[in-house]
Amino acid sequence: MPSVTAADGPVVVTGASGFIGAHTIIALLKRGYDVRGCVTDLGNKDKTDFLSSLNDSHPGTVTLHQANLLEDGSYDAVIDGCSAVLHVGTPMGYGGVNKPQQVYDGMIGGINNIVGSVRNAGTVKRLVYTSSFAAIGHPAPPGYRYTESDWASDNREDDEKWNTENLNEKGEVGYAYGKVEGEHLVNRLAAEDGRFEAVSCCPIVVLGPLLSPVHECVGSWQWALGQTLEGKHNPRGWQALWNIVDVRDVGEAQVLMIESDNCSNGSRYQLSATNESGEISAKRLQEHLQALFPNLEVGSPPPKYDEMVAKYGGPYDSPRAHCDKAREELGLETHSIEDTLRTTGESMIGLGLVTPKGR
Repeated sequence: MPSVTAADGPVVVTGASGFIGAHTIIALLKRGYDVRGCVTDLGNKDKTDFLSSLNDSHPGTVTLHQANLLEDGSYDAVIDGCSAVLHVGTPMGYGGVNKPQQVYDGMIGGINNIVGSVRNAGTVKRLVYTSSFAAIGHPAPPGYRYTESDWASDNREDDEKWNTENLNEKGEVGYAYGKVEGEHLVNRLAAEDGRFEAVSCCPIVVLGPLLSPVHECVGSWQWALGQTLEGKHNPRGWQALWNIVDVRDVGEAQVLMIESDNCSNGSRYQLSATNESGEISAKRLQEHLQALFPNLEVGSPPPKYDEMVAKYGGPYDSPRAHCDKAREELGLETHSIEDTLRTTGESMIGLGLVTPKGR
């Protein structure tokens, strides 16, 4: 099935006001696409004004449309006549906005509703589904290198939590389970239809420049980085590495996925660190930030960090994952870890989300 270009007609981005969705729109606008951005509430200026302003500085155009992932037919009008859909939006659990069961139901129901509108339109050639590394990471020894062939459902034979029963009591299991099922579902629906291809991407720790205060998302990785820049203890501790990908690279990758002839139905791209430089411990994060912001008092890892690291023989060596496939097949060029961390911090300070503490 042929790839998509800006000349083929409008493209749709769901979750347009979100951190990844907004940067996906920018990547499309830079290439001259006519973008239809979907939000749940056109009256929320915090989520729409910054998107509308993008028309002033890019060759493409973006128009905003109100739609709801949980409503069947809600996307019929906006997808009609479009050549591609980038399905970025999904219910999230940050700050307790949605319970795990709602997150899971929103993922699966959202895919069914989006695909229903794609089928009705009959013009879409490619659908990009923003999954997550949560659909890849599974129980494995420290230092294990994950690739696109891994699924979060692997090595779960003895995991009593790996099911959809009582999801509200299982924390993030519902998110990971839903992303695995979501990828399989969208691939199967595309294969059954035959008129469009489904391609998935799986971002991990996404950082980079925030475009609006709504991108802070209490509990997110960028929020945790902001806490550290305020001189507080980093709430993300020793238990895992920060495996970092730049949000601008995630947006760029999504566009490359609709344009690449290397993609076909079921293709999957892990969007993670470029190399070992982007796989850092909480202590290394502190060192990076202190070097990038020398006039600020940067917070340390959590209390007892050194004690826990010593107890377990070093920082937990996982997750290890590189975006080799996206770089090789899509031609993705990535930002350095220093640039990613710097622009994250600068944007959070500039938006008033962080009150830095001088040294």
